[in-house]
Amino acid sequence: MPTPSRRTIAPSLLAAIVATFPGAAAAQGLMDCTPPLRPTAVTDARVLAEYAPELREEYALFFDEAQDFFRCLERARVAVTEEVNQAIVDYGALERAPPD
Repeated sequence: MPTPSRRTIAPSLLAAIVATFPGAAAAQGLMDCTPPLRPTAVTDARVLAEYAPELREEYALFFDEAQDFFRCLERARVAVTEEVNQAIVDYGALERAPPD
């Protein structure tokens, strides 16, 4: 029987972690924040004049996507902060646990 590669194990392992640990779901959300691709700067005056409306539209889309990205990062920051606060509470319970 062939040994599974890391590429076949990793997705299964990630799915198991997300299903098992609530905090892992928040971490999964962090991977959803993808920065937008900046439009390529156009310096040719003739191209700028001919395609100005399309270029403006491309930049407007970029700025909208950048705002979406920043909102995603903020949601991720809030989620991680909540996870850290819960981990602090959970850790405090360990301090009160009887010794082995």
